[in-house]
Amino acid sequence: MFAKSWKHIFVCESNMIDPQPGYMGNYPGCHMYDNHLKALNFALSDGWELSKNTPLDIHRFLTRGIPYFEERNSSGQYRLVDVWIGHELCPNSLLIPSLMERWYQFATNIMKEVESSSINPLDAALYIHHFFQVVHPFIDGNGRTGRLLMQKILNDLGEDPVIISFDARAEYYESIQYFRDSYWADNSLDYDKILSDLKMGNLLNDFQL
Repeated sequence: MFAKSWKHIFVCESNMIDPQPGYMGNYPGCHMYDNHLKALNFALSDGWELSKNTPLDIHRFLTRGIPYFEERNSSGQYRLVDVWIGHELCPNSLLIPSLMERWYQFATNIMKEVESSSINPLDAALYIHHFFQVVHPFIDGNGRTGRLLMQKILNDLGEDPVIISFDARAEYYESIQYFRDSYWADNSLDYDKILSDLKMGNLLNDFQL
């Protein structure tokens, strides 16, 4: 029924979207699938550079027309409430604008390091992605937005897209926790340690894209 392109596989497997009619919790599956393809095509389009607004743009594409977000006026908007990931309290909502400013600076700095040094671009994309996940800037849809951002960053670095398979999902979540435990304290990152580890090839709990 659907062409098995890498985009279809990414949306269905990495971002766990069911393209069939019906609801996925609060979300209409087929609508989410269409939104994902539009967001992915937009993210990979020529001439669209990574900017401070890129996460907001991607989130807006993903959540447009979804009642859960429309009712809360939260499509493409940073969260105004605190959220949890499991037992972990995410950064206070009042800090999100400044943290996302730092995320953008971190992303651009790391991408420049990839171009001028021996840093593996796949590792760099994963660290940028994990910083985003730790901040968790939206009320919902952070993982899906973050994985689309990672495709954007890989594309900008001249790398092929990646699929996080169902089988790798547990290791993927563990690597995010490892990143938080290793580099994140008091709402701040240890940038020097990250840069040193990237240059030395010290990977996140051995998780690789």
